[in-house]
Amino acid sequence: MSSAASHIPEKKSSRLVHLDALRGLMLVFMALNHIPSELQMSTNHIFGFVSAAEGFVFLAGFLAGLVYTRKLDHGPFVEMRNAGFHRAAIIYRYHLAAYFAVFAWVLGYTHVTGHAPGCSPPLMHDAPWGALFAGPVLLYQPGLMDILPMYCVFMLTLPFLLRWLENGYRGRLLWMSLALWMLSNAFLPQHPFAAGVINTGAFNPGTWQLLFVAGIIFGHAYARRQVLLPPPRAWLIALLVATAAFLYCVRHAYLPPPFSLPLLDVLTNKNNLAPLRLLDFALIAYLVHLAVARFPSIMQWRPLAFLGRHSLAVFSAHVVIATVLLAFPVNFAETPHSRWISTAILIGGMFAAAALDHLRARQVRSRADIP
Repeated sequence: MSSAASHIPEKKSSRLVHLDALRGLMLVFMALNHIPSELQMSTNHIFGFVSAAEGFVFLAGFLAGLVYTRKLDHGPFVEMRNAGFHRAAIIYRYHLAAYFAVFAWVLGYTHVTGHAPGCSPPLMHDAPWGALFAGPVLLYQPGLMDILPMYCVFMLTLPFLLRWLENGYRGRLLWMSLALWMLSNAFLPQHPFAAGVINTGAFNPGTWQLLFVAGIIFGHAYARRQVLLPPPRAWLIALLVATAAFLYCVRHAYLPPPFSLPLLDVLTNKNNLAPLRLLDFALIAYLVHLAVARFPSIMQWRPLAFLGRHSLAVFSAHVVIATVLLAFPVNFAETPHSRWISTAILIGGMFAAAALDHLRARQVRSRADIP
């Protein structure tokens, strides 16, 4: 997952399969964590104080840094900037599609049954006119619908961050990002702000930007064939594995925490990407990078790569499907059999969304080729 090109096979398609498969895996993990599933023991914080969301945001930055740095090689900055803004607009449209699909579901269910569906965004049925306004302007980001708005905003900054990197300001950019992360942790609340029509979602952009910026830095270096990480040493790998294993055992209560539980909650807070959570992610990301570099075949499963290539459609579809499934706990949550059915519907829907997006993209390319 780093930019150490010497550790990655040189074949371009192979590299992209690795990255797409990792992103597809993050999508599957996130989706399964959003419904009652028998697989949650294998997907929810499987590595410790790290969720799939951290990996998804970092990989989004990495791929953005890689792809848009290469665009600079084929055109001026203004073309790359416009392409980045266009991508942000696409992300925003997918967010709106998921938001209004859920909105329509909530209103339709409420109209038919006389009561709101379970686990639905409360503003959509309590104050639908407020939800109609607050959602599109990103003031209201209910559960499952808070990553894409943040991703959209981050993409708007991408062209300017890449220009800094091209001008040799990598260290300055990283320190500015770290400073914003520290200030946000120090002065902003540990939980999302939710009052009236405003719900800021589960991810504080002031802290989570560090993952995206770090991803851009590594993606840019990868595109420029620059090595940012030192060669792995056996003693260092052993230390990192031991530290990651310790954090895993603390997270899953196999070992007592070295400090009080309230302090542990603060240090691993997800909303603000607290210090211990950030450290754990860095450990896991580096170890995953080493594993993929040493055993490239483990991340070449093309069904996962297929999901990863169509991540926006897949993520948006999973939001809608999960919201509907959560409204019927008797049918999809209360028994192992019903939970397996729920899992199958969700994963099947994600692949269906990827297939439809693939067909749409192919039709767009075909029309573009027509003289």
